[in-house]
Amino acid sequence: MRLIMDVPELGVRVLNLVSVVQISTFYSDHGGVEKSVSDLVLGLKSEHDVRVLCTHNSTKTSREQRDGILVTAVGAPFGIQGRPMAATFPLELGRQKCDVAHYHLPFPLAMASHMLAAPKARLTVATWHHDLVRHAKFNKMIQPLLESFLDRMDIIIVTAPALIEHTPVLYKRRHKCRVIPLGIEEQRFSPERNVGASTTNDQELGSDVLFVGRLVYYKGCDILLRAISKIDASVSLVGEGPLLAELQSLASELGISNRVRFHGRVSDEQLALMYKTSSIFVLPSTLPTECFGLVQVEAMLNGKPVINTNLPTGVPWVSLHNETGITVPPGDVDALASAIRLLLDDAPMRKKLGAQAATRAQNMFTLKHHVEAMTDLYADLLAN
Repeated sequence: MRLIMDVPELGVRVLNLVSVVQISTFYSDHGGVEKSVSDLVLGLKSEHDVRVLCTHNSTKTSREQRDGILVTAVGAPFGIQGRPMAATFPLELGRQKCDVAHYHLPFPLAMASHMLAAPKARLTVATWHHDLVRHAKFNKMIQPLLESFLDRMDIIIVTAPALIEHTPVLYKRRHKCRVIPLGIEEQRFSPERNVGASTTNDQELGSDVLFVGRLVYYKGCDILLRAISKIDASVSLVGEGPLLAELQSLASELGISNRVRFHGRVSDEQLALMYKTSSIFVLPSTLPTECFGLVQVEAMLNGKPVINTNLPTGVPWVSLHNETGITVPPGDVDALASAIRLLLDDAPMRKKLGAQAATRAQNMFTLKHHVEAMTDLYADLLAN
């Protein structure tokens, strides 16, 4: 295992043009994996020839330019266990000619397609974003495929060291694993980028506690609402998802509807203001599907302390217990309530942890760091 940002031999960057195909389930600026892939692609395009191969919920394959990037989206009108299926994906994959074929997992369709019709690439790389935790039977069924696919990869990229230690298929291949943390664009929340946000009423967006993410089963939003019911605090939840109605009903049952705001999807300008006017950020995820928690970095760059959970993933590594926030056991309502109360009641502690959070994020988790580490990895491997 190597942490790319600490590898001295990669200090001199090689800027020869490299052709890269990023292979991802979907390609958009919404969703954790999708957003990280989109940011990586846009960050790489200034120095490399970058293309994207993905799927979309349609019957036909489309090819279009998005921000100067050729995106081939294969029609996948149906799926299995929420994973898209497309009979023509192996054909599209086999047509790809490039220096680097970079897969983003989980993507069972791409793994199977690689075994049938691998792209013509000098280097094959896979980033392990997370496992399909909820689909145990499906995971067991595709385990042989996953093992064979990972064996064929030259390098496996993980976003945090803990993923290697706690994921058996990665631990067996730790000799080919490299750690490259995700990152976000540092200027995304700069004042000059968000002047329009000042026209919004701060009181309408500000809350004691802020959550940002999809309203899905592993995010632990029900745990957050139950914790809020035990203390005197308000909470804003930013994001969409299938659990919206269920969470609204829960807030009503708990008698806290007047202290809970569901904002849905918001603009970057509004989100910047919400980070500014909130006191603390909470990521109460309950399952290892949450492998990194990129929204933590957003909060940290905005100088906010983070309350996260002690998952066996990169989540508690991104924001460190008693250094940049507080880490609590996943699913523990009382521990989460106590942590929220502690930070809300102790302004000096909140300020100290928030300042340390901003420093850690700026030093480790910016998009600039992520793109440079990926570029150096490509160059190093292609040269050797």
